Amino acid sequence: MTLSRATNLPMLGMLAALAGLFALEVVAYLHAGVFEYPLDDVYIHLAMASNIAHGTYGVNAGEPASAASSILYPLLLTPFPDTEVQRLLPLLWNILAVAGCGWVWGRIAAEAGLRGIAALAVVLVAPVALNISGVGFVGMEAAPHMAVSLIIVLGLWRALTGRGVALWLIAAAVAAPLFRYEGLALSLLSAATLFLTGHRRAAGLIAVVSVGAVLGFSLFLTSLGLDPLPGSVAAKSAELGSPSGLPERLLVGALFNMGKPAGVILAALIGATVALIAAFPRLRQGPALWLLSTVGLAALAHLTLGQIGWMHRYEPYIIVSLLGAILLASTGLEGRAKLVAEGTVMAAVLAAGIAYMPKLWGTYVWNPRAIHLQQAQLARFARDFVRGPVAVNDLGRIAWGNPNYVLDLWGLGSAEARDIRFGGPPPADGWAGPLAERHGVRVAMIYDKWFRTAAGPGWVRVGEMTQDPRNGAIGDWTVSFYATDPAFAAELRAQIESFAATLPEGATLTLVGAGA
Repeated sequence: MTLSRATNLPMLGMLAALAGLFALEVVAYLHAGVFEYPLDDVYIHLAMASNIAHGTYGVNAGEPASAASSILYPLLLTPFPDTEVQRLLPLLWNILAVAGCGWVWGRIAAEAGLRGIAALAVVLVAPVALNISGVGFVGMEAAPHMAVSLIIVLGLWRALTGRGVALWLIAAAVAAPLFRYEGLALSLLSAATLFLTGHRRAAGLIAVVSVGAVLGFSLFLTSLGLDPLPGSVAAKSAELGSPSGLPERLLVGALFNMGKPAGVILAALIGATVALIAAFPRLRQGPALWLLSTVGLAALAHLTLGQIGWMHRYEPYIIVSLLGAILLASTGLEGRAKLVAEGTVMAAVLAAGIAYMPKLWGTYVWNPRAIHLQQAQLARFARDFVRGPVAVNDLGRIAWGNPNYVLDLWGLGSAEARDIRFGGPPPADGWAGPLAERHGVRVAMIYDKWFRTAAGPGWVRVGEMTQDPRNGAIGDWTVSFYATDPAFAAELRAQIESFAATLPEGATLTLVGAGA
């Protein structure tokens, strides 16, 4: 077989995506010396999954909380709770998701009729440059969400071109918002397009089930006494402030996102899609117009209401989906028009590679080492030395597999902390003190630059942990250890002295203050 054979393209796309992921994992392992995820948030999902398996929807046994950003992803991680097998489940799901993304991307290239050098560039380079591999490396729900988004694009095109609505299209459209809330835009817009083009039963099924599942989950949260949206969604939305109305909210969201390179790429790609429709009559009619309008509006929704950035995991799904839509819509073009459409895709792939690859390979590939030397060691200290409740600002690694209470001062796993931080006027200094006392917390491990003013007035700073060299991107390189009760400071010092001797090379824990 030759590269130009369309039957090769899905397999080549899958192999390219998996090769990129494998390379990232190998380099990260060589840096860290152990397998670790590059983001502590993976362990939030694992902690939620473990407690779901034990009968609590939350990160602490018996206390409801909605710390996970995904409805479905924690449920996929429930087997083998609190074991090393469970810890590897995010890796497994992301390998499968990356493989699926690469395969569907190759299938889209085949459907678009790409051949020769164009096929080589799109199928072999794009899965890495567009960060399909990098999204899987993160270990979160973003890669499965990207996979179902690409399936929606391919399935919608096949339906619009007279090949019927496949069950896998319906399943993907229902699953998209269950992986990430942003998926609701593409699912509902696809349902609207199917309805307007005569596929009314399928459209109704997608709309009713996807919206019903999201609303049902909100009712489930409120039945537990929680807010209708997950704590992570509420906390991150609160960081944008409170615009007075929807138009202002859309403007603020777009401007905020366009302050980042990937946001500029997404905005430019939306503009390019409009320009292509305006320039070429064949894109202003039939399946091409329906597909480009559907995915283009979903992209606009993400630009204004979604998030961009933080390990390049939030927006690649919609960039890849819109590029896939452009490729499929260009099948009706010929000559110069087709070259322009394909050139738009190539330019976007190049721009994404420039935006994503330096940070991914220069910084993020070191993150597993940073997480291992900081969060994994804090988790070990909490579990094996403190053996009691602790307060933290990074929840995941410390909460997973820990039978003791973990107070999340950031607010993802604690509605109390989130309400104090975002629910009203700026919190008063020392606001974490009453929370810690209420939950029996005697040890706090926090970033001073985030929560120094939150520390209770009686807290005693006993130690600090750092790492060297400081490669990667984490919240801070120094973690401060506090005794929330001065009477406990001497015991905490003893625990720190015992623990410090067990740290791996690269991590350093020292005593500070009186008795150092």
